Amino acid sequence: MGFFNFKKTDKKTAAAPNSIRTKEEIERLLKEAYQANPRVYEKDDGTLLAGFALTEDTASLFPIVPENQWAPEGNTISEWIITMVSLTNPQGGIIGQMEYHEAIKRLKPFILTEIDNWALIRAMTHKELDSLFGDLPRELY
Repeated sequence: MGFFNFKKTDKKTAAAPNSIRTKEEIERLLKEAYQANPRVYEKDDGTLLAGFALTEDTASLFPIVPENQWAPEGNTISEWIITMVSLTNPQGGIIGQMEYHEAIKRLKPFILTEIDNWALIRAMTHKELDSLFGDLPRELY
């Protein structure tokens, strides 16, 4: 299931999940965080699917409403997904896939700040990413 072209990136360290974050720390994370960009695919029916990757142990900036930012060559993207990726799981890198807006809703407790349609998601552990799924299927495509 080679959905995304993953590239090795530097891990962004973050404070422990329950620690208090200073304004300076948030500003530093905003500058250092991985900024997510979609990969767009044409499905068999001709509609477009955009996928993002959220990687374990990496502070990331994700658009809150991606439809407001991306429309490749004026085309409408009909489906948006986030794939949760593990760097430590020996059985494989993909933890699961989730519809984008559902994922953002479930990620709310991990969002440090929201600025101009961007959410700063703190670095998450494998266990935290795994826990997002609950009763949802892990594979969409």
